[in-house]
Amino acid sequence: MSRSEPEIGEFFRSNLLVVRKVIRQQDFKKFTALESNAERVAFILSYSEAYQLPLEVKNPMVKDNDGAIRLKDIGNKFFGRGEFTKALETYSNAVLLAPLTELSIILANRSATLYHLERYEYALEDIEEATRLGYPKDLSYKLEERRARCLLGMKKHDEAVVAFRHALQALDDARMSLERKQKFEADIRVMLAVMDKGKQLNEAAMKNLSKIHNRQKPNVHSEDKFIPVKKRNPLYPACSKAVEIKDEGGDVGRHAVATREIAPGEIVIVERPHCKFLLAENRLTHCHLCFARIFVPIPAACHTCSCVAYCSRRCRDADAQVHSRECKLLPALWHSKTSITCFLALRAITRRPFEETMKLKERLRDFKSMPKISAENPYRGDDYSTTFYNLVTHEDKRLPEDIFHRAYMAAWLFRLLRIGEYLSENVKTIDSADSKLSDEELFIAGLLLHNLQLLQFNSHEISELIRPKGEKTLAKAKSMFIGGGVYPTVAMLNHSCNPGVIRYFIGTTMIVRAIRTIGAGEEISENYGPIFTTMPESERKRKLRVQYWFDCNCEACSGHWPLLDELDPTVLRFKCETGPSCGNVLLVRSDTNEFMIGCAKCGKSTNILKGLKILQDTDALFRTASTNLEQGQNEQALKAYLEILKLLDETLALPIKDYHVCQQGVRLCSLALGNVAYV
Repeated sequence: MSRSEPEIGEFFRSNLLVVRKVIRQQDFKKFTALESNAERVAFILSYSEAYQLPLEVKNPMVKDNDGAIRLKDIGNKFFGRGEFTKALETYSNAVLLAPLTELSIILANRSATLYHLERYEYALEDIEEATRLGYPKDLSYKLEERRARCLLGMKKHDEAVVAFRHALQALDDARMSLERKQKFEADIRVMLAVMDKGKQLNEAAMKNLSKIHNRQKPNVHSEDKFIPVKKRNPLYPACSKAVEIKDEGGDVGRHAVATREIAPGEIVIVERPHCKFLLAENRLTHCHLCFARIFVPIPAACHTCSCVAYCSRRCRDADAQVHSRECKLLPALWHSKTSITCFLALRAITRRPFEETMKLKERLRDFKSMPKISAENPYRGDDYSTTFYNLVTHEDKRLPEDIFHRAYMAAWLFRLLRIGEYLSENVKTIDSADSKLSDEELFIAGLLLHNLQLLQFNSHEISELIRPKGEKTLAKAKSMFIGGGVYPTVAMLNHSCNPGVIRYFIGTTMIVRAIRTIGAGEEISENYGPIFTTMPESERKRKLRVQYWFDCNCEACSGHWPLLDELDPTVLRFKCETGPSCGNVLLVRSDTNEFMIGCAKCGKSTNILKGLKILQDTDALFRTASTNLEQGQNEQALKAYLEILKLLDETLALPIKDYHVCQQGVRLCSLALGNVAYV
């Protein structure tokens, strides 16, 4: 991929070439002269060839009544044989396919499976939903009895008693023989009598248990857990006070600087995404809202598609409005196999109602530059107009063909929005080259193209650590890309091939942690992908130049640092004791017998005994960290690795092989504290 040719998937390539071919050179010059993104998209849509690309797919991901019933019957067979794990998987697949007419029955069947697997909380959720969706009244006694037994399993005896009594009441509507009804009633009354006697014998203990169970957990946001409110930067609330955002313009632009010394392991930024989207291949294994791995899938609230799944009804309900705006668009998007940036460009708009988006029109028109950030007007990652919209696009550096390609993609995304339910009906125009876009449509189309440009430089992968089942160690663990998101604060961090921080995710919240000592006034840099330990300098620079359009001059590149495996472990790099005013590095053989090393730059001598003692201490710490890692004690290993980094930072200068190996350990242990899946 080059600056003049952004990545275009196979779904779009042939039609893009057709559209480009019919545009005469003099007309293309008119395109290059256009000044607004809205005009550029409208230009593409004025050609009938741009409408040849389909917006609908042959096999949309819709409900399938016959398929759901077939899976339910298979699940029933597994259940009858006591193969509850297989039954759960089959019922779950049926739940995602089932229309409302069948859903309550399948949910009830799944709740029985979950009860036998002793997953009582999930079983209760299915029972609640089955009841809400109109589970047959003549069978409700089954659900109420199962509810009671689940509550018993959870030690909620008082609630179980109520549920058993509801089961008795539900018998009035049951269609069964008198003999069966009497037996069912007798069994429940025996259970109630046993529970009542047990309650009398253990009343005090049960009260204490009830108090413990019902005690409310404090409502602490994840941001507060990592960076307390008092320690946050009032201008940039996602950052700690150790971080300052500066803007020097030019190639450096906005960037982060340390206000004080930051120690390895310190968490400096915790940020939720402005918008996010799950990769297509994870749409049924991960929650569409929070990205958590799903144990029991919950279908979308629309009850018309089988596109997505949720980990809980709370996530489903929280995402219901956004999903309703996207439901009809998702099959075509996934079928196109377009990049995650297209999904994010769309989500940045659909995350809010059309009417709310249109309110941005006046605000964006009034913005001539980035609004001034103050304590009264802090930098909020969820604000489109003041944060997301003002992320860098490098539009002034784009070649005409690049803008044309992105305008073409924006045109297709806009057409998707137009056939869906996002745009208000009174502003929609016909999906045809002969139709002139309304002012509202032009505004939305322009936003899509703007989003596509900024996402090239400002989106982040959201990851999950995959660990083999039964493995204590992280040796075979692998970080996997599960989705993408835009984190406006983190997006302002510049790149270094020797970054000062790493990032990992808890759900979709990004945690940014220092991975080396960062001095006061030093820039806080992250890594955009190419890192010096594993990729040669020439290849790193090429990748960064192609994707991010800059020439890297970080310390690893300007110092021509070798790869990790090429670092000579027999050469030690000591800092001159004069400090930053000298900044020289003293190269010493590891087998040296000299302890006073002269500096060729400042002329002073440095006593390296302290550094040699630190190296001995860190050897023992490294063995401790390695042992902890092998035994699956990741937090203890992380603590030891961080202590090593702090000690080495006192006297040694990078690059140091052992130091960067420890950084890899910190990264792995940190990932294990975030999203993890055992497969």
